[in-house]
Amino acid sequence: MAKVAAKPLESANLRLGTIMASLKVVKATNGSRSQVELRTTDGAQELFDTAVVTTPLGWLKHHKDAIQPLSDRISRAIDSLSFGNLEKVLIEFPSAFWDSHLGESADETASFVHWLSPKYASESNPHAWRLECVSFNAFPPLYRRSILLFYTFGDCSRHLTSLIHGKETLHRFELLREFFQPYYSRLPSYDPTTCAPLRFLATEWSQDEFSGFGSYCNFQVGVKDAAGDVKALRHGMLQHSIYFAGEHTAPFDGLGTVAGAYTSGEKVAYRILESLSSSG
Repeated sequence: MAKVAAKPLESANLRLGTIMASLKVVKATNGSRSQVELRTTDGAQELFDTAVVTTPLGWLKHHKDAIQPLSDRISRAIDSLSFGNLEKVLIEFPSAFWDSHLGESADETASFVHWLSPKYASESNPHAWRLECVSFNAFPPLYRRSILLFYTFGDCSRHLTSLIHGKETLHRFELLREFFQPYYSRLPSYDPTTCAPLRFLATEWSQDEFSGFGSYCNFQVGVKDAAGDVKALRHGMLQHSIYFAGEHTAPFDGLGTVAGAYTSGEKVAYRILESLSSSG
């Protein structure tokens, strides 16, 4: 991470903690190319030749009016693409008890577990929301950890994040333990005296206004032209020198991933350099 950040920290003017309020295309009066006016919530404003909008799709859905003008095709793409509420909760244990019966070999590890419609935790999960988890003990030996990564979705994610949001560490720990204990306790070789969780780490994208109260894009049933929508966002509004980058503009095999978001930013950077070179 330090290597990736070194060049921007050396060459760029990074303004952390600054919130963008709007981007507006300002047409030149002397025949030169238009510029992009950026305003921040503290009242500051600056002009730029080019702007790259890297805000998540969820933020764009809530703030389409922050970019003026926004082309009809970009507006339709933002509306059409779906934005999910997948959340992740990592739980670390003293040991990978669920694989203890395998001995030294973890070739037959329970790498993935799916609770389709669990009805045995009616107090904490009265709607029987489905859950999934991945075992980090299934990784190659060098990377194995006694960790279960749980995935939650939709209403379950919104409920869980609202439950823990803003809570102190110990209270948060207890709330997460109460919610997930009915599930990990059903894995092989569980013993409540030796298998108590060491710590929890949970995302809260559903409570994050800057992510747009969700995680990342997806294609839901009924979408008409998802590929065209992604391509439209990826293309941007070149007539106004406004580009878009992020996981929602990534190559199709990188949508919804950090790697895809990074790749999309690189591609936009190359396109800007090419446009500057061709314009002399």
